[in-house]
Amino acid sequence: MSTIDSSMGRYSLKANNSGNHIRGSIAINDEGGSPLTLQEFDEHYLDDVINNVIYPVTGGNRIITNAFRDEMLKAGFNQPH
Repeated sequence: MSTIDSSMGRYSLKANNSGNHIRGSIAINDEGGSPLTLQEFDEHYLDDVINNVIYPVTGGNRIITNAFRDEMLKAGFNQPH
């Protein structure tokens, strides 16, 4: 089981992988760190989390999206082939 609790700029990502599901949330925070919006997700694959959740929530910011993907890979999340 892989888990991540990471923040980048105004975005924070919390997720865990329980075998065949990745469950978690991504939030956009205010300057004080309190969530302004929170998007929960339950996806099967890492690429679905990246493309369907993180990329749209960050407003299409590829740098932050790719950085979160790298962090998830380091934390043990993987994309089955």
